Amino acid sequence: MHFRFLFAFLILCIGCGRDGAFEDIDTSTPIVSDIPNGKPMEYPKLYVDNGLPEYTGAVVTGLGRQVDSLKDGLKITAVSNDSMDLIMPFFIEAMEKLGYAYDKTKYERSQLIAGAPIKLVVFTKEKLKFSVRLTKLQQQQTEITLNFVED
Repeated sequence: MHFRFLFAFLILCIGCGRDGAFEDIDTSTPIVSDIPNGKPMEYPKLYVDNGLPEYTGAVVTGLGRQVDSLKDGLKITAVSNDSMDLIMPFFIEAMEKLGYAYDKTKYERSQLIAGAPIKLVVFTKEKLKFSVRLTKLQQQQTEITLNFVED
């Protein structure tokens, strides 16, 4: 029964056929094929312990080689049905609240490129570096790639 609902919802989303249509859909969990048992994966302990922002509704789809130290960096890949224009402001606000800085001028210039398929912002705080890369996917979803490292 659950599978039929998801399939019908997916057909409805694909059938709407207009750019940006997914921005109007209010879903709590993205429709992605690799959700284990239909439930979103959890963020790694190292990420959570550092108080880094977890985007609501994003489904973690991949983790880097190691997730226990910042020596080589921590990488997380997730997918969301939300547009890049909704996701990036969330991370900017959250990281500013945590005391991280970013190049605002560079970010504002990148905003002038309408329809860019990729957005990137790098945040720094002392020796810590946190980057957010958003990529627009063909399935009207956004891939979120987060990197957290200590220099």
